[in-house]
Amino acid sequence: MKEPFHNRDSHLHIEQIDGLVAAAGADGAREIIEAFQRSTSELLASLHTHISAADYAAAAADAHAIKGSAANVGGKRLAQSASRIEQACRDGSSAGASDALADAQQDYEQFTLFFNEHLSRA
Repeated sequence: MKEPFHNRDSHLHIEQIDGLVAAAGADGAREIIEAFQRSTSELLASLHTHISAADYAAAAADAHAIKGSAANVGGKRLAQSASRIEQACRDGSSAGASDALADAQQDYEQFTLFFNEHLSRA
């Protein structure tokens, strides 16, 4: 598991976030991130259930969804963790998927914190 609260730049793809703000405005970006948070929270819970049940196909699909949506909102490290979950599930690695899921949970929390900090400066 990673150390808590790494540097913001390792978590955020700033240009992606700034592009989102430019296209949707700060309020629109907040709405988008709120939808992302709801979806990602549900997907992370689903991932935990699927990995615990060794349903790796469903877990890989959830991880793939997180990977794509995180990349779309500038969640660089979260997208990487989700990619690791997806690959571990495709390999049938319960330990690898569980470890990557723990990292993804932490990366999600850190992304949310850093995103909100960045947006408050926009």
